[in-house]
Amino acid sequence: MNKKGLTLIELLIVLVISSILIAAIYRTFIHQQHSYTVQEQVVDMQQNVRIAINQMVREIRMAGFGRQNAKTWGAGGMHGIFKNVVTPSDDGQSITIVGAFEQVTFLTESIGSGVDPAKIKVADATFFNTGGLQYICINGTESARIKKIEGNEIELFEPLTENHFINEPVFRVMAITYSLGVYEGKPSLLRNDHVNRIQPLAENIEFLQFRYMLQGEDIYRNVVPGNRRDEIRMVEVTIRARTDRNDPELGGADGFRRRTLTSNIQLRNLFSI
Repeated sequence: MNKKGLTLIELLIVLVISSILIAAIYRTFIHQQHSYTVQEQVVDMQQNVRIAINQMVREIRMAGFGRQNAKTWGAGGMHGIFKNVVTPSDDGQSITIVGAFEQVTFLTESIGSGVDPAKIKVADATFFNTGGLQYICINGTESARIKKIEGNEIELFEPLTENHFINEPVFRVMAITYSLGVYEGKPSLLRNDHVNRIQPLAENIEFLQFRYMLQGEDIYRNVVPGNRRDEIRMVEVTIRARTDRNDPELGGADGFRRRTLTSNIQLRNLFSI
């Protein structure tokens, strides 16, 4: 009787071929897994940098909204520090902007110009205080400093110069600083409203640079003298993000992938000054 089966040599050949196929499949899987991880990292990085720059562009563009000026903030400036709508840092790595960024309530009674003392009534005065939130803007056209709050009635330091009517929107005027810092061990873009807390907007942001164009000029400058800050009309912001983890297979010094974005922002509320 003939018995059919595999010889030892045939079995070894099958094992070798199977091992080669398994190794090839494994390498393909590892390569695809690596590619997926890299793409996921790149997508996260791009999303981070876009979120960061979109937030900055939106708020920097609003700088000066509500007709801000030194009289609004008092002799020492907002928080006793900021005397201009735009305050650049000397190293060009941070910026502070002042504006009516947030609508929080509305007038419940009309008030005429020149009324002294100027007392406005709002639907909800809890958004304001006589400390850090002592600056108010009515209808986006006139800003003032709060002297006293009683219930939902707010008394201002100076009489209003315009007539304002019931249901007009009321905004909070704030100073917001954008800068680089470290959050949970990672380089991050930080947003500080100088009232509540410093908030991380995006992680893995390793470079931030601001440059400025003054009224009547057509070039950006890195440094703006203190006596010319009211002439700032354009801001250029450059931001660079990196992936959360490095890639050993990527060439370069540290294996991180990076993306850089630059945006030019027109300060539209300051062009009429």
